[in-house]
Amino acid sequence: MRTGPILLATGALALVGVGVWLGRTSSATPEAPPAAHAEAQPRTATLPRTQAVPEPTLAPKRSEPSRALAADLVDADPKIRRAAVREVARDRDADPAALLAASRDPDLEVGVLATEGLGQLHAAGALPAAELIARAGDHALNERVRLTAINGLGTVPSPEAAAYLADLLARGDTFERVNAAILIGHQDLEIAVPVLIRALGDGDEHVRANALESLKTRSRGRDFGTDAAAWQAWWQSRPR
Repeated sequence: MRTGPILLATGALALVGVGVWLGRTSSATPEAPPAAHAEAQPRTATLPRTQAVPEPTLAPKRSEPSRALAADLVDADPKIRRAAVREVARDRDADPAALLAASRDPDLEVGVLATEGLGQLHAAGALPAAELIARAGDHALNERVRLTAINGLGTVPSPEAAAYLADLLARGDTFERVNAAILIGHQDLEIAVPVLIRALGDGDEHVRANALESLKTRSRGRDFGTDAAAWQAWWQSRPR
């Protein structure tokens, strides 16, 4: 059994039990002008008018750190690396590669700051969920870094996040289940509710409490306590 404090995920849903770490446009294609009627001319042919094909819109290019900033990101002084990571994280057009590398920095604060920046990029659609999943599931990383990755992943609804959190809630360790029970509440109800109902029978009281809070929030205040059968009856009778 795990000893010591348990880190809880952040989010709009209620937290219980223990303390919390952390803190195309599209434009309509213009109609082609009507074809011109060429006058008949001897021994000449009029070529059909062709419509110009618009050039593809390229994804915005990500800006790489300057040479000075890149050097500071790997400076021996962790205070300098922290300041450099903060600067990169503030740049919404920054190349994620710098933050991906810094998220595994031996200095805890650098790792947390970098992972927070990755979460912001993910929320903006500039980073795939797989990168945060990789850090959330890396047991070699500090739990604060892992929790930051789980938060960045879980607060953005997506099929990848929902599937990952459902798996954590069903088979993860206590740390993972406690946080997944909160964050899966932000995901698709069709995936979240069944696993939250099952989590009401979890062996850890904090997992059970967080699962209940998530169910109450997503059911607009209904409260059947830890009665899984009552929750299941509500879920099955809910209009689809």
